[in-house]
Amino acid sequence: MFSETHFVVGATFLSGLILLVIYHLRRLRLYKKASKFCGPPTLPFVGNAFQFFGNTEDIFNKCIELSRVYPSPYRFWLGPQLLIFLSGPEEVKTVLRSEKAIEKSKLYDFFQPWLGKGLFTAPEKIWRVHRKLIGPTFNLKILESFVAVFAAQSNVMVKKMEAELNGAEFPVFDYVSKCTLDIICETTMGVSMRAQIKNECSYVEAAEKTFAIVYQRMFKVWLHPSAIFNRTQLGTEQNKHINTMHNFTNNVIQRKKKSLLNKTAVSGEDNEGDSPFQRKAYLDFLMELTHDKMKLSDSELREEVETMMLAGNDTVANVISTVMLMLALHPDVQKKAYLELREIYGSSDPDERNVTHDDLERMEYLEFVIKESLRVIPIAPLIARTLSDELDIGEYTLPKGCVVVIDILTMHRNEDTWPDPLKFDPDRFLPEEVTKRHAYSYIPFSAGPRNCIGLRFAMMEMKTVLATILRRYIIKKDIFVPLADIKLKMDGLMKPVEPIMLRIEERW
Repeated sequence: MFSETHFVVGATFLSGLILLVIYHLRRLRLYKKASKFCGPPTLPFVGNAFQFFGNTEDIFNKCIELSRVYPSPYRFWLGPQLLIFLSGPEEVKTVLRSEKAIEKSKLYDFFQPWLGKGLFTAPEKIWRVHRKLIGPTFNLKILESFVAVFAAQSNVMVKKMEAELNGAEFPVFDYVSKCTLDIICETTMGVSMRAQIKNECSYVEAAEKTFAIVYQRMFKVWLHPSAIFNRTQLGTEQNKHINTMHNFTNNVIQRKKKSLLNKTAVSGEDNEGDSPFQRKAYLDFLMELTHDKMKLSDSELREEVETMMLAGNDTVANVISTVMLMLALHPDVQKKAYLELREIYGSSDPDERNVTHDDLERMEYLEFVIKESLRVIPIAPLIARTLSDELDIGEYTLPKGCVVVIDILTMHRNEDTWPDPLKFDPDRFLPEEVTKRHAYSYIPFSAGPRNCIGLRFAMMEMKTVLATILRRYIIKKDIFVPLADIKLKMDGLMKPVEPIMLRIEERW
């Protein structure tokens, strides 16, 4: 019996060893290609993943350290996955425009319990179909109809902010996130959630916490297997937050579907009957694809709505908060942005003269301010693609199967492209300055065929919200903090470690 046990153990060990050798032999070409790239020392099995212990601030600082030590392109092993980091604009252009780099990294699969296979996470075949179907819902005419919603909800926000007038610093994200949630619910779903009025933000909190959990999981290879992750405290917490968000969107979709089938819904109508907005919402257009021609299933419909909620709420709210911080830290920039608004509105009362689509076209300097904020603190500092085949990027050949990580933060702060990169200067985006730079040196919304489908929506929304704030209030910060001293973290989205705290004073 003893000898039989030893035989079984020995045979099992030998079989495992043979499978391991076969696995590595099949990857020999990948290893040879990887050896041509510089990068940090690795350990067996885990690669460089051991360097990413700690919280999201620690992970961010490690990424920054690596980008300073190793020139682009450099390699990094996240367990068995080969990652090649790029920050050269021409290299990035080659990758993002290539049909070989349409597929998102498998790391994005960790978002699928939340977002399913919506545009953000979808495999290439699904993405191509959905992008073609959904693209027309973002045409300019439809976006123009949303500006009235942007303006109305922004007005609600600034009136709620009156409670902070001439007081101490307060966390601006709390106000902005509820405003963007109301905006995205009314434009995306045609439902007035009244998050600002009810002071409710369970969806916002659930989204923020889920984002942070997913991002931690990406860099901790021992949490990659679902069988392990789902049994951890993080896995339990993530499931709770996802259920909160799914319950919300499922309920709204069912109500909208019932209204559509009964042909009694008024597009964009407030469910409580007192909204002045009569327009089609994003959800109405998607449901027409589902109901009329069955191009989207019920699950696909929800996944696309969840994806739009993510892009239009947490992401936009964080950018607006960051822009407000930059305006507070640079009073000269804020004054110039306000004077531009004075040219548009004169001394008209903000309550009587709302922001319109035509106004947005005239807010050139405010758009420069937003763009410069996205340069110094890009909301998505890293994006990742899996190569379906080898790809030449000049001196190097990226191997098939590797994950190409576009290091947007390093690219946006490269002193060769951006002199004095930590100086906040919106004039960098004057047309004559833009023409001097490589087109792919600035990509806050990604680039190429798989760029952000809602970038115009986001810019219009951000300009409306910020213009509404600036017309009423002077934004201030008690203590000046140089950009280089602002500590950052990556909770999926990049943001300051400390909540953004600002003061407001009345402008009139």
